[in-house]
Amino acid sequence: MQTYSLKNISDLLDGKFFGPANNMFQKIATDSRNISNFKDTLYIAITGKQHDGHKFIPELYSKGVRTFVLSKKIDFNGFPDASFLLVKNTVQALQTITKLKRDNYKNPLIAITGSNGKTIVKEWLYWILSPYYKITRSPKSYNSQTGVPLSLWLIEEDTEIAIIEAGISQPGEMELLEKIIKPDIGILTNIGSAHQIFFNNSKHKTQEKLKLFKNCKTLIINKDNSIAYSQASLLEKTNIITWSVNGNSDINILNIEIKDDNSQIEISYNHKNYSLTIPFTDKGSIQNAISCFCLLTALKIEISEKLLNRFSSLPGIKMRLETVDGINNSIIINDAYNSDINSLDIALDYLNHKKGNKETLLVMSDMLQSEKNEAQLIKSLSKIIKEKEIDSFIGIGKILMQNKDLLPTNSSFYVDTDDFLEKSGLSVFYNKAVLLKAARNFKFEKISNLLQQKNHISVIETDLNLIRHNLLYFRSIIKPETKLLVMVKAFSYGSGYREIASFLQFNRVDYLAVAFVDEGREIRQQGIETPIIVMNPNIHGIHTMIEFNLEPEVYSISLLKEIIKELNNTKISELPIHIKLDTGMHRLGLSKENLSEFIDIAKTSQKIKVSSVFSHLSASDKKEYDAFTHQQAQRFDEMFKQISNGLGYKPERHLLNSSGIIRFPEYQYEMVRLGIGLYGLISGMEDKIIPVTQFKSKISQIHKVEQTETVSYNRSGKLKKNSIIATVPVGYADGLDRRLGNGNWCFMLNGKKAYTCGDICMDMCMIDITDIPAKESDEVIIFAPQNSILEMSNILKTIPYEVITGISPRIKRIYIEE
Repeated sequence: MQTYSLKNISDLLDGKFFGPANNMFQKIATDSRNISNFKDTLYIAITGKQHDGHKFIPELYSKGVRTFVLSKKIDFNGFPDASFLLVKNTVQALQTITKLKRDNYKNPLIAITGSNGKTIVKEWLYWILSPYYKITRSPKSYNSQTGVPLSLWLIEEDTEIAIIEAGISQPGEMELLEKIIKPDIGILTNIGSAHQIFFNNSKHKTQEKLKLFKNCKTLIINKDNSIAYSQASLLEKTNIITWSVNGNSDINILNIEIKDDNSQIEISYNHKNYSLTIPFTDKGSIQNAISCFCLLTALKIEISEKLLNRFSSLPGIKMRLETVDGINNSIIINDAYNSDINSLDIALDYLNHKKGNKETLLVMSDMLQSEKNEAQLIKSLSKIIKEKEIDSFIGIGKILMQNKDLLPTNSSFYVDTDDFLEKSGLSVFYNKAVLLKAARNFKFEKISNLLQQKNHISVIETDLNLIRHNLLYFRSIIKPETKLLVMVKAFSYGSGYREIASFLQFNRVDYLAVAFVDEGREIRQQGIETPIIVMNPNIHGIHTMIEFNLEPEVYSISLLKEIIKELNNTKISELPIHIKLDTGMHRLGLSKENLSEFIDIAKTSQKIKVSSVFSHLSASDKKEYDAFTHQQAQRFDEMFKQISNGLGYKPERHLLNSSGIIRFPEYQYEMVRLGIGLYGLISGMEDKIIPVTQFKSKISQIHKVEQTETVSYNRSGKLKKNSIIATVPVGYADGLDRRLGNGNWCFMLNGKKAYTCGDICMDMCMIDITDIPAKESDEVIIFAPQNSILEMSNILKTIPYEVITGISPRIKRIYIEE
């Protein structure tokens, strides 16, 4: 990998250089959490409304980073061995620096944009061509103003084809990307309604996306999209390759035959006919496969039978990593749709930030996508494992086995998956964070199924990307200096402790809050170091709180005295406490009459420090009680003033819950508490935040039931006609309320509503699928955004909290993240 001098690069930028001139770098990072090879990395400090990369410079310097690009002047004397480049805009600096790679790269560069299908086309092109060419492609969906330059930086001297994905969210962005990508060949995928908020209409969005290709040699486009084709025809410097199902194009689709599990596409090109078979039947996949075929013609590659056969094994592209609880206190991260070396780097970063206090284990199959430089690939794999500090490695496949001497000594090898399952003991997975990465034909689902702690067919699936979306929304409406405390009590509102707490720690929230000491201990045991407040402590848990560094809420004089008494018998010097005031909720909290006594006790104890003072709004979501909310805030201000004056210092204040953050920004104080809003479950906020969980199951059995028969207990399911009834393995023991039976709720099945039939049973329920094409093992969605918890809670005349926290722990929790 080529090395670069920050001093030399500074000549390209309108900036000032500070520090030693001889510091070099190979890699570039904009996220301090994803750096593994510190001494060879250039860190570029990106700033935004709610984040500032500059504050991580001391931490990165202590770990060995010696080259930095920043936009804020700091005290450089504190970092004597580091080199700094001070610029006006670090994103522009990132893009300018990465132009070095693009300007020196002379082989074909393919750029892909569109509303849908960008990542799939990119991954499929890699699948088709990687056995024959050294390909560099954008990792995952790195297609933004920072993702694109980071992708370009991955291009190596021996790269034969580069495939770069580009996405935009508003006008003006693509012009910036075009300057650094400078594509030779372009592919415009489907233009849909996604991300259209900043565009006037589809034509406007198409015009903006096509700016990527204004100087490229060749553009591939679907001529049947009249808007896209008419706008692309205006590109003066670009040769357009068109495809169409209606004829009169460069590449004509003669016929598409859709079967049960595949599609056969007949294509005419250059007076020859070709036949593609792909293992997908949806329209989007068919269009994406045609785009891939068109690219072969643009590259002037001989379209051999061997090459066409690659289409028949196109992988299903998982855009997101899946994490589940494993046996022996392990966690399993499933990235088993490919095993290529290029995507491993990011997957291992993900493994490392998920591991907590567990050892890391990579289980990987042979890298079948590439037939070139086998030994070199194994050496690269070994280097990545070492750089990412992976604790142990299991290789599955003959190629890895034959080259085991090139891999770390703490490795074990097996001929195939069955050999691994037969010979490997499960003890190897004790307290491990495991990444599964494999080519599809190695059938790693056998390993995944074996390692999962729970195998209940029904699952709660939590989308961490949506949690990030909601978190960013709430951060956008609070002041940058306001701290964020996030509630993870009650199993993180039914979503699970470890993954949610780990995610929030990674995204640097200031505090976590649990209800009971046991919850805090469990989170700490997963390696979470973020400060944790216990909202409902008891004196019997004080030693556990000390052992696990938990901070208690104090809501009464008696509790305060007991805590101090116990602390006096320990060696702890000082315990942070958080004082709860009763301003009108009348549940827990110190009253105004208690404050003088509290102050006297707190001032005389050397064992406690009041970190924060807070109260709880009782009706922040109800407009009719706004006057009372303001009255609570007034009481809080008066009581806090008395406390701070009495103590002689000012603790932090927090009053607002999720609804309060939205409706009463004037009371943000030093911190706010985010709870149900993080999970997207506030009525009337559907245009701002999104429900993050889906409750899913699968059909166990399908029955034909005559009208004269009944369904479920007590003959409760009466039929109006001969019907088809499906049984789903989820019942009231799983948290599906019995009141949802007898047609009071619908599951989503293949995009249609299937209503419950008869009483909900303990472990099962039945749904009417008479007019819905379906088969056994088809997925059903019990609740999701399209049949939401909010709607379900209205039917049950309750609140979303009760629904989501009522899902049984026996239901498997799955976490997905892009």
